[in-house]
Formats: sequence, structure tokens, C-alpha cells
Amino acid sequence: MWCSKRARPRVRDELQFHRDQLIEHYVAAGTDRTEAERRAFLDFGNVVGIEEAVRDVRGRRLADLTQDVRYALRTLRRNPGFAAVAVLSLVLAMGANTAVFSVVNAVLLRPLPVHEPDRLVQITRVSPDGRPANVSYPLFEHFRDNVQSISSAFAHTTASESIAIDGEDDFVTVDLVSGDYFAVLGLNPAAGRLLGPADDALSASLSAAVISDGYWQRRFGRSPLAIGRTFAIRNRVFTIVGVTPSSFRSARVGSNPDITLPLLLMMNEGQRREATSNFLKLVARLKPGASVEQANAEAEVLWGAFVTPLAAQVPESRRAELLAWQARAFPAADGINPFRDDLAQPLLVLMGIVALILMLACLNLSGLLLARAAARAREISIRLAIGAGRGRLIRQFLTETLVLVVIGGAAGLATAGWLSARLVTMFVNGRNLELSVAPDWRVFAFTAVAAVVACCLAGLVPAMGAVRLNVNPALKTMGTHGRCRLGKALVVVQLAISMVLVVGATLFVGTLAKLYAVDRGFDSDGLLVVSVRSTRPYSADRALGVHGALLARLRTLPGVRAASAAQVVPISGNDWTRSVQVHGDAVVSRESTTAFNAIAPDYFATLGTPVLAGREFNERDTSGTPLVAIVNDAFAQYFFGHRSVLGRRVTSLDVTYEIVGVVSNSKYEDLREAARRTLYIAGMQREAEPPSRYTYLVRAGAGDPRHLVLSVEHAVRDADADLRMRTAMTYATLIDRSIPAERILGMLGGLFGLVALVVAGIGLFGLLAFQVARRTSEFGVRIALGATRWSMIRLVLSDVVWMFVPGVAIGVGLALMVTGFARGMLFGLAPTEPGVFVVAASVLACAAILAAWWPVRRASRVDPLVALRHE
Repeated sequence: MWCSKRARPRVRDELQFHRDQLIEHYVAAGTDRTEAERRAFLDFGNVVGIEEAVRDVRGRRLADLTQDVRYALRTLRRNPGFAAVAVLSLVLAMGANTAVFSVVNAVLLRPLPVHEPDRLVQITRVSPDGRPANVSYPLFEHFRDNVQSISSAFAHTTASESIAIDGEDDFVTVDLVSGDYFAVLGLNPAAGRLLGPADDALSASLSAAVISDGYWQRRFGRSPLAIGRTFAIRNRVFTIVGVTPSSFRSARVGSNPDITLPLLLMMNEGQRREATSNFLKLVARLKPGASVEQANAEAEVLWGAFVTPLAAQVPESRRAELLAWQARAFPAADGINPFRDDLAQPLLVLMGIVALILMLACLNLSGLLLARAAARAREISIRLAIGAGRGRLIRQFLTETLVLVVIGGAAGLATAGWLSARLVTMFVNGRNLELSVAPDWRVFAFTAVAAVVACCLAGLVPAMGAVRLNVNPALKTMGTHGRCRLGKALVVVQLAISMVLVVGATLFVGTLAKLYAVDRGFDSDGLLVVSVRSTRPYSADRALGVHGALLARLRTLPGVRAASAAQVVPISGNDWTRSVQVHGDAVVSRESTTAFNAIAPDYFATLGTPVLAGREFNERDTSGTPLVAIVNDAFAQYFFGHRSVLGRRVTSLDVTYEIVGVVSNSKYEDLREAARRTLYIAGMQREAEPPSRYTYLVRAGAGDPRHLVLSVEHAVRDADADLRMRTAMTYATLIDRSIPAERILGMLGGLFGLVALVVAGIGLFGLLAFQVARRTSEFGVRIALGATRWSMIRLVLSDVVWMFVPGVAIGVGLALMVTGFARGMLFGLAPTEPGVFVVAASVLACAAILAAWWPVRRASRVDPLVALRHE
């Protein structure tokens, strides 16, 4: 072998070196060189023999492996049908596993590209149900200054801003950070300098800003002259002082900011001082030797010291709720990860699903190899008869399996790149998120481990079974009953796993369908959701005028039936709650937390929400008229029962409103929630808010509302020269974004359930085709003795039934054990829903019938003369 020929000179040189060293040792001891060479030869031994022994150890195994690989490739080339089926199932399984793991890696596992990311911790408030929440700026300062186990900490939030550079408008994403942001992360600038504590101060002599490497390239072409340039945001001029490194984007996963600004300069007075204004994330770096447990213990104690005086200032009815909150510190090597809590469970469920698909593919390949080993029984007997060791044959079979797995894994890895990109597109769904699923060492290591596991699972049993043959002296036709039993057992296991996957797919698809079909309380078809931005701040009078002018222009656009606006759009994930008190003879007179919304006239007409009593807001409800409110039916029933609501008064934050209307219930924050008590106030009666605080709703008269986008964009510019359209999407897109986990599980669960059916069908098809081929002579005899085609069909289908029934039964038991873990991700369906299991079994039965069709057809058409002549 060429590898042995290359290795031989190196071995000879090494041996010669050691013998020369031994000669020099004798010479140095005073021995004559001739005698030294003779003694070294005697001591060292036969160099040629040693060289041959080394060659055997080093080269033979590699040569045998090379020979095995070549033989496996030749064998697969002679059996292209077998190779294609085996590789296809592996490509599907390996591609799905690698693709899902790539997303898991990008979302949950990949650490920040910063200095010692494992020393980072995040400190948060924790709600009574265990969900982490934002912190306020005073709470950030409290933790930063008093947690002794951390060396420094930073606060972080994001924003979108309009800026002006050299008279040109630009809309950018912004990270707002406290002064120690870059110091905690341990980053160095690509150019200039980064922000420091001196920049995050109201008394800073210079309003400094740092741009990202991407924005530096996009806007300035990486020119060094970008350092020192200025731009304006909210009537404040900032100076670019540096550029972040190209390997770093943001401490927040999925964020790719253009500019990083000092937090204090961008907050208003209320955000700086109010302890209940929670909008920040807090990340800290542990001191050397400190642990997360220490930071967590300190945070719990410090939270109590912070919240106790705060609780004394709130109404008694809310005090217990506030005191039920806690604080917690947890590892944050991956930074600020908003997906950790929302998507960790769905992604892990998907990993479990694709792991089962890989197991299915391995069982499928194992069954195919068993059938192929039976067909090669004569070859194996010959090799055993002429002296081949059983271990050598096992290695040969495992090598053939490894070749298949490597081909399937390589093709699956290539497929995974495309599939993972589609998964990210589905996950992002148009949002301003950036997730890189480029493979790193974790992805390659996972694929390699999966390939090794697949090789062992798929190849070991057929290899061990193949070499257990007793060598037949006559080398007659070998029996296959044992292999058939093992093959049937493998198919039963495949059907059981497929049943679990199909049940899961049915549950997740059913959940998604029920979420889309749930009564939202409004008509989302034909609605366009528009957000706007402004290039400069608005005074109160100007903001009110621009808001009204924009609504007027939207309502007069051709093809627009109605238009309105709200500060909280239903099912957007936003939440605005207030404590309210009702007056008069209410059934419930205590204080209660209620969902709030500020809306424009014609809001309910635009949404298509029925007004049950009273009226909607109109243009006459302005700051000069009595304050009015509209409540939903849940609010009216909770506080007043069946009594009249109109004319009643409610108070919130010392402001009293008169109820002038009652509307039907509608979803508020998400599709899963029950009807929430909601109070709507007239936006025109509030202190004027800039148009960018509202979301505008435009209902098309007919057709797809996206055809209105261009005219809406012109209307926004015409309403005010400083106003721009930020985003425009259909309400269907907004709803899709509100249920990312359900969409991923529903769509991918259904897709992978289909893949499971295909893989299980391939396994069943392969076994039945093998059985029919091996029993051709038997079928010929039966037909010659008078058996009909239908009896042959029943004979083969009986095997299918005897595999299908126990497979489904085992699968039902496994599904009942597993699906309980997904209870929290389901909606409108129970994990033990009988209809789901009936549907899953029916689908699996159809797949089994399709897989059995060709073998059954072939068995029913056996020509007895041909079969008996072959025998």
C-alpha cells in the first residue's frame, strides 16, 4: 500500500538513529568502534525484522481499513437501490438533527465572543410564576453598588431611532448601555475607543457614541474619518468615538445594533428615578473566586431590602403581589437571551423528535442490512470456510455501515445548512433579529457523534448476526427465519417510534390550528398594521395635530374602508395594566388590576369588534370635554354583573372617567389568554403623545391589504415632513409573530412526523420486499397447488398486521408516557385526547398500506413455472 511505502523510510531512519546512539554510547565508554558496532548489533537485534514488525503494526490496520472502504464502495456500487434507500433515510435523519441542533446552538448554547463569558451572570426580578423580568434603573444601581461577589455590572436596553448625519435621515437600531458595558465584556475597539463610565453621565463633556463594524462599513466605507463625525438624535448631538470589534454584535442574542449610546443621556427623569419603571436588563461579571450561587444569595437579600420600602408605598391590595416577587442571579455566558425561557422547551422537544427520527433511520438501515446480509449468506460462508476471522468480518460490515453513515452524514450536513436557514427565517418571521446558524465546532462535533452512534446502532446487530452462520460444507441455500424474526422486531420498533412522533405531530398541528381558529373578538382579515417614526421630537400641540392629520389622510385613501390607532394592538405581546376603582353600587367594589389601552376614534369599527351598548369614541372626545372610557364585557360583568354600566364612573391614577360604551371581549396580549378586563380611554383626551407611540390600523375595502403599503407610506410623509413609515405588515403576520413556539412546533412537528412516516415506510417496504423475494418459490408452490391471488395478498398482509398491531400498541403506551411533558405547550387539546390517537393510528395504517402495496402486488403475481424452475 502507498501508505506503507511512505512510512517505511521513516521507520528505517528511526531505527538507524537508535542503533547509532547505542554505538556512540559504547564508544564513549572506551570500546573500539568495530567492537561497539558488533555489540550494538547484538543488543539491538535484527533491524529488518523490527522494521517488518513495525510495518505490520502501523500499516496493516490502515491498509485493511482502506481495503474495507474500497470493498464497501464497490459493494454499494453494485447495489445502487439499496445504497440509495439507505442514504436517503440517513440524509433525512442526519440533516434534520444537524439543522435543529444548529438552531439550538445559535439560540441557547453559543457563548458571547467576549472575555471569559462563563464569568458573566444576569440578575433579574422573578415573578411569582418563576419568569424573569426587567429591572428598573434604581434597582440596577442598588445591585451594582451592593452585590459584593461581582466586580462590575451594566444595564442594557434597545431602541430604534431616527438620526441625521450630514443632513441625511437614517433609521438605526440602538443599544443603550451604562458606562461599564464594554469593560464588563472585556472588548477592545476596532477603531477609536469604546464607551466608559465617564461617557454615561449627565455632566459628560462630550456626548459620545460607538458604531458597529457593520454600520461603519455600510455608512462610512470603513473610513478612519468616521471617528469624530457627529449626528443628531432627539435634538442631542453625539460624536462617534469608536467602532466595536467585527466579531461582536451585542450582549443581547439576536440583536445587531448600528450604534451604542450612553444610557443616562437617553433616559427621561422618570426612568432614572422611578423604582417601578422596569425596562432594563442587568448583566455583571463575577469577581475571581466568586460563584453564581454567592451572587444569587446576595441578590435575594438585597431584593428584600429594596422591595420592602417600595411595598409600603403601594395600595394594600397590591402589596402582597409585589412582595411575592423575588430576585435571582443565573449564568449568562450567552448574554441577554430573550429566547432562553420562551423557546428552550420547544427547541428541546424538537431535538427529541429528530433524535427519534435518527433512531428510526438507524433501525431502518439495520433492517436493510439484515436483509442484505441474508442475501450475502453464501458469500459469508465462503469467507468463513477459507479462514476469515469473525472479528474481521464484523469490522468489514461495520466499515460498510460507516461508509453509508459518512455519505449520509455529509449530505445531511449540506442539507442542514439550507434547512437551518429556513428554520431561522420561520423563527424570525420578519422581526429585526439576526441569528447566525453558521456551523462551528459544536455542530461538527454533534454531527460526528451522531454519525458514530448511528453506525453502531445500525451496523452492530446485522454484523453480529451475519457472522453467527454455521459454515455449511455444501454451501447450500441458507435459512433466513431468524433474520426475518429480527427484521420484524425492528419494524415493530420503528412503527412504535413512528406512532409516538405522529401523535406528537397531531397534537402540535392541532394546537396551531386551534390557536388560529380561536375567537379573537375582532376580524383580522384585511387589516394592515403600520408603525411610524419621526426624525425629531414633537411638542404636545404639534404631536396632537400630526396624529389627527395622519388619521384623516389614512381614512381618505382609495381602497381604505376604515382607519384608527391604538397604543396597544391586540395580540402584539405588549401589556399595559393599571389599578382601577369603580364607583357606585358595583357588585365588586374593590380595587382591581385591569388591562388598559388608549385608542383613536373608529377603533372598534376598524377592528370589527361589536359595540354592545353605548357608543364608540368620536372626534368630539377631546381634552376640552369630560373624560370618557369604554369597557369590555368582561369588565362590565366582573364589576356590575347584569346591571347597567353606562354612566358609571371608574378611577385610575386619581383620574376619573365616565363609561360611555361596552364592547365585546377580544384578545389582549396573546391568543392563549382568557378574556381580560379591559378599559379603553380616548387617546385625544390624554396628554399628547407623539405619533410614534401609536400603531395605526388600516382596513382595506377588498383584497390583500398589502397593496395599500405604498399609498400609506405617501400618506405618512404628507401628514408631516418629519414623519416616516417604520413598518407595515398584515395582521396575519402579527398573529404569526405572537406564537413563534407554536408555529415552530406545529410546522416542524408536522414535517418531522411526515419524515417519520417515510422512514418507517421505507423500513416496512424493505422487509416485505426481502421476504417476498426470499419466499418466491414458496409462493410458486402455493399458487401451483391452487392458491388464489387474494390468498397470497392476505398471506403477506397478515405479516403486516402482525407487525402493525403490536407496533401501534407499544407506540400508544410510549406516547401516553411522553406527551404529558408537552402539556404546557398545547392549546385546546389534552395529551391523552382519544381522537388524536385515532388519527395518528389511521395515518400510520395508511402509510403501512402504501409501503406494503408493491411487495403485496409482486407476491400476488408470482408465476409458478418461473418460481419452480428457479428452485
